[in-house]
Amino acid sequence: MLKTYEFWQIDERFLLVSPDRKLYTLTGMESLPESETGYLAYAYLDETMRIAFLGFADPEKDTYEYFESDDILVAAAAMLPSMLVRIVKPTSELNEHPFVKGVLEFHEADALRRSTLAIRSLDPLRDPVRPEILTACFIRDEKRKEKAYEEEVDIYREAVEAMQVSQDEKGGKKRDKEPEEGDDLPEPPAVTDDMINFVQIKDLMPSNNGTWRAVLLENLPGTRLKRKGDDVDISVETVTVDDAEHTVLFVNHTMPVEGTDISVQSYKPTRLPWRLAYELDCASCAFTETYYLGRHGEDSLMFKEILSDIRLGRIDPPILIDLVQRDDCEIDFSRELYRCRYCGTPEVMKRLRLITPDKTLSAIYNCLECGERMSLVKRGHIASLDCPDCRKPLNLVSEKQWSGVLETEATLE
Repeated sequence: MLKTYEFWQIDERFLLVSPDRKLYTLTGMESLPESETGYLAYAYLDETMRIAFLGFADPEKDTYEYFESDDILVAAAAMLPSMLVRIVKPTSELNEHPFVKGVLEFHEADALRRSTLAIRSLDPLRDPVRPEILTACFIRDEKRKEKAYEEEVDIYREAVEAMQVSQDEKGGKKRDKEPEEGDDLPEPPAVTDDMINFVQIKDLMPSNNGTWRAVLLENLPGTRLKRKGDDVDISVETVTVDDAEHTVLFVNHTMPVEGTDISVQSYKPTRLPWRLAYELDCASCAFTETYYLGRHGEDSLMFKEILSDIRLGRIDPPILIDLVQRDDCEIDFSRELYRCRYCGTPEVMKRLRLITPDKTLSAIYNCLECGERMSLVKRGHIASLDCPDCRKPLNLVSEKQWSGVLETEATLE
């Protein structure tokens, strides 16, 4: 059922919807054409989760047909909680639907704000209907309250030590353990409700110098420095309770709000991947293909293409977050061969890696044919690939160096 999925499991996913006559009785669903086999729908996040019905589908025959009308029926996912669905991963063919293309372009233009939707540790703080809304902590006069709390801790510690000394004197020997609950211990200091206020924020996004920013959805109690609708600095902290880690957001109303500029340069490896062209064919079918891999020097054309993808928001969220928050990022890239883990389709992709002094992040690619995850094919394994059409072993016809500019890159000049 639709209600069993979290928003991040179905956002930008296609759905096969089982036929159900209850659908036609729901408000706003009267115009949905009746079907005995089911529907092809598209789920996407636009403040709330929405379901767009695109056409008819037959799961048994694995076929679909778009509606003839250009009008798309869109319903709130919350209105369809009991709808039986099966998730279909997006392919290049499905993503070509005009409505879906429009949604993806809108999401790409909003990539920075959407990047934090990929942080799973924030899910417990999200509004169940509008995931971009989160609950954050606000502590006014934090230093004063922290000092008062530390003084209470010192008083409590002194009382416990005094009780232990007294018990040692009565017992004639030192205790091997701390006083226990039944020993009339003084009350430990507590964090009272008036110390912390909980406020709602939205549009959490990364900002420069390792910071985060968001928009306040309500006024901060006890201060006029920040009001509802203002941008505010946010701290993302991890606390451990009972051996479990939890992420907590704090509003820093006195801190400046950083910008979101990106500064990045091309990584200069000590040894460049060779420019090699691998020509493969199949003895059992008509499949033949030549894969041009590698990179030459700075390869400014490919780097320009990568910068264009970043500006358009076509970049993995973890990479985008680091690009904004850090100024020591370098991008390493090369044409490399990837292969689908499910259908075996090979495809040349830009192997993009974000390199910083303490870690490396690699871009993730999904198959254009079936939507499943693709894996990098090491150069030494190219000669042992199977044919994507008939699954028989491919023949390595030639392996040679190449030079010049590929057609796909020449269009960027």
